Amino acid sequence: MKLGLAKNQSSLATLETWHSRLGHRTLDEGVVKYISSRVSDMQVRKQEGETHRICGICAVGRQHKEAQTKSWEKPSELLTIVHTDICGPMQTPNVHGERYFISFTDEKSSRVSICLLHTKDGALTAFEAYRARAEKTSGKEIKALRSDGGGEYLSGRFKKYLAAAGIRHMVSPPDSPAQNALAERMNRTIMDSARCISEDAGLGKEFWGYAVLTAAYVHNRLPSRSHQDISRLEHWTGKQPNLGHLWVFGSMAWVHVPDEKRQKLDPKSTCAILVGYEEDAGSRVYRLYDLENKKLVLSCDVIIDGTKGLRKRGQKHTTIRWKSEEQSLPADLSKDSCQEYKYLDPICPQPGLDNSPADQDIHDSIILRPRLMGSEGTRSSPVHEVNNEGEVTVAQVPEIRRSQRNRKPKEPFGPGVHFAQMVSSAELEAQTLTDALNSSEKAEWKKAWESELDSVAENNTWVLEPLPDGRTAIGCRWVFRKKDDGRYKARLVAKGYSQKPGIDYQETYAPGVKFTTI
Repeated sequence: MKLGLAKNQSSLATLETWHSRLGHRTLDEGVVKYISSRVSDMQVRKQEGETHRICGICAVGRQHKEAQTKSWEKPSELLTIVHTDICGPMQTPNVHGERYFISFTDEKSSRVSICLLHTKDGALTAFEAYRARAEKTSGKEIKALRSDGGGEYLSGRFKKYLAAAGIRHMVSPPDSPAQNALAERMNRTIMDSARCISEDAGLGKEFWGYAVLTAAYVHNRLPSRSHQDISRLEHWTGKQPNLGHLWVFGSMAWVHVPDEKRQKLDPKSTCAILVGYEEDAGSRVYRLYDLENKKLVLSCDVIIDGTKGLRKRGQKHTTIRWKSEEQSLPADLSKDSCQEYKYLDPICPQPGLDNSPADQDIHDSIILRPRLMGSEGTRSSPVHEVNNEGEVTVAQVPEIRRSQRNRKPKEPFGPGVHFAQMVSSAELEAQTLTDALNSSEKAEWKKAWESELDSVAENNTWVLEPLPDGRTAIGCRWVFRKKDDGRYKARLVAKGYSQKPGIDYQETYAPGVKFTTI
């Protein structure tokens, strides 16, 4: 077993782990050999006695009626026809309030692009962004757009935009979803995978948007037999995709906190959960959700533990409630999460719970004591006792014994304290250069500061440089001391207290001296 910081690289994993990493795609020996030969960094560890098993998560997220399929002639260029469809509304809004997502699928490569929407009115804005990015990446232009007859596609603004761009709009007839089958089937594929990885991670339904984006990210990087045995992404880039950076959705992660966002004693990492990958930000940029601050974080400086998550795999509980006091924490948080939790016994017995006989004996009677009287009180105070039968009895408490000794305040100085001998004002040390020049010991102080200046020049203490624009020079002052042996010492020191943190300096250091040097 190896414990500690590790490289942010997926290790050799079992077939079951890769099944979870790849969005619960169906895997067997032939499929693994097929995928691993067309991608890099996919290493599967073989286990003895492996047999065909049914994944319960796949049954929950994928089971559906068999659909009729048909073949059609595919276009020869990218972006010849783009299929689009909107899925939603979801019964639970995403973390940022989205209830819909719109998909754009290129018919040539079947590469899908997902955009989360608050309302259907955002369809045109999403298409404008997709068109600009896709045409810039591929060097091609969109010729046609196929969609259903939804109002978001038939609005005046959408029609006017397509007409101005010269894009043909192919609209399916009413009640004919098969005419837009590619977009409909793509949405179902993405939702099936998103449903599986959300169920597997144990996250609440409010994370459905991140699951959808992750499912599309993985889908574009897997090879397809119907697309020349290469991945959808390879049709666009001409390079094999790398799967070595993939981790199980919902894995626990530690995100590095930049130096400018923390102080000396602040933690260098914060705990988060993996909720996807940011494709537009660059290579291996992870999308993480900060549990403490409840916000999304993008970072490539991440340590991910694929064996830890918000719950154990196969556990029935799949929903987390961030602010509910009634929701109990998952059982494995005390062992597997980055923060330690420990359930404490209640201070008072919970109402409605059966207490042990010993506890009943302890709570049989309640003693109500009155407020204690002052030191002058001489009477004993009555005490009311209430037993478990509701009877009240009065008992006498013995008088509290108080000391009759006369207390004197402590003297501020005892006989063992030594006082410093007062000196006359004439013998005081000079505080400034003016004081030294006007004192009766002017000659001695002059020798002291001349010796200091000679030492500074001999050791090349400073170098004269022009002052940068907008900066203020740090001043200096003289410090005079008269030693016990009669020597006069003068030191020229800088006014370091005039420096401002963040402007004149960033770090603070303490010089260290070897004992042999002294």
